[in-house]
Amino acid sequence: MANNVFSYFLIISFTLIGFLCYDAFAYHVNGINNVPSDFCMAQQYAPAEKLQGFIDYVCGAYGCGAISPIGPCYLPNNLVDHASFVLDLLYKITGKCNLEIGYRTTINPSYGQCQYP
Repeated sequence: MANNVFSYFLIISFTLIGFLCYDAFAYHVNGINNVPSDFCMAQQYAPAEKLQGFIDYVCGAYGCGAISPIGPCYLPNNLVDHASFVLDLLYKITGKCNLEIGYRTTINPSYGQCQYP
C-alpha cells in the first residue's frame, strides 16, 4: 500500500513539475521578440525512431508537461501529434524547424485546451 501511495506521489509530482516548466516556457517565449508566427509540425511518415528521439531530446532539455498523460495536448496519444507539439516548442525557442522530420505551416494546430506555443 505504501509503495502505491509513493508511486502516485511521484507521478503527480513529476506531472506538476512538467506543467510548471511548460508554463515557464510559455512565459519565456511570449517575452521574446521575433518568435516565429508559423508552426513546425511532424511529417506524417517520418521514421518513428527519429520522432521519438527528438521528443526525448527536447523533453529532457525543456520539459513536456503539455504532452504528459494529464497534459492538455496528450490526446490524441500518438507519436506524430506529440512530436508535432515538441517540434513547434523547439521551433519557437530556436527559430529553426527540423526539416528532416518536420515541415512549416501557417495553419495553427491548436485545439480545445491544447494551445501550441
